[in-house]
Amino acid sequence: MKWIGQHIYDLVSRFRNDVYLEDIDTGTIASGGNLGLDSNNKIVKAVEASGDITGVTITTDSGGGSAASDTGGSADFSILGATGVDVTNSGTTITATSVPGEIDHDSLLNFVANEHIDWTGASAGTIHATNYTNTTYSEATGSAEGLMSIAHHDKLDGIETGATADQTQADIHGLAITTVGTISSGTWQGTAVASAYLDADTAHYSATKQFTYHMFKDDIDTTKHYIGLQEADAEGSSAPSKNLPFTAGVAGKLLKVFLRSTGDLSGKTLTWRLETVPTSQDTGHAPTVIGTQSGAGCTDQTMTIYDFTTSLDSGDNIIDVGDQVLLSIESSASTNNFIYYVTCLWEWDLG
Repeated sequence: MKWIGQHIYDLVSRFRNDVYLEDIDTGTIASGGNLGLDSNNKIVKAVEASGDITGVTITTDSGGGSAASDTGGSADFSILGATGVDVTNSGTTITATSVPGEIDHDSLLNFVANEHIDWTGASAGTIHATNYTNTTYSEATGSAEGLMSIAHHDKLDGIETGATADQTQADIHGLAITTVGTISSGTWQGTAVASAYLDADTAHYSATKQFTYHMFKDDIDTTKHYIGLQEADAEGSSAPSKNLPFTAGVAGKLLKVFLRSTGDLSGKTLTWRLETVPTSQDTGHAPTVIGTQSGAGCTDQTMTIYDFTTSLDSGDNIIDVGDQVLLSIESSASTNNFIYYVTCLWEWDLG
């Protein structure tokens, strides 16, 4: 039987055998549809998988023997962090991160307690017996090499057993240390070091100090008078006098002038002047003042010292080789006819 055109059934049709369709257009099966055509255009029913998930298993570093498994109902699992580890998720992404502030030092891999010092413990800082070889040394019985065998310390000459950082000076002196060393701080309080032990770069003191003694009697009033440095009672107000100067054979200094007198000069200011004539000028030339020092005079029962090494009124106290040396005195007020006893302390460079 062949049908031409359309034949519309308005009643239920039931086919007891296969049904084939020809010239079928391609299209989209509506949602939920289960019928389709096979390769011969026969109408067939599609077979779709159906049913529920019956179980979920999660395996971690613990291994399959202790895998997390849920075989009934909704599969709900919790992935939680522990001390030092934090677990977070953003949507379907799960992230595990470390938390340094929660990491326990003693629980770290390969932690060995004996390799670390507990500074809060009673024995903090104690040296283990395996770190030194001499366990019997004491100040009383030890030798200079008593602690030389301590590991990593080859410069010690002896520390008493049980010594602490509060050793007294007497304790240190008792060690009789003789090893050569260096003083890095503090004040040297030992005996004088001989010149022979000083190296070439160290200044060797070779100057000689000398006292000279002079006396004159005069009423000098306010006139500058030169003291006779070669002859007693040879003072004078004129510098070219032959008895006043002496020649400096080496370089030197005037250190101090000491004065006593038969009269009371304490109410007057005495000015002392160190004067020289250098080798660049003839010996009869007027001298040049190189240093001035002043101060109150003495009484007839006291001695006054005028220091030329510090706080000079002007100039300095340096004398050059070959200088003609003169010393003058001048009073700030009138005087009487007194005897002046003058002692000078000089320093000469004989090096």
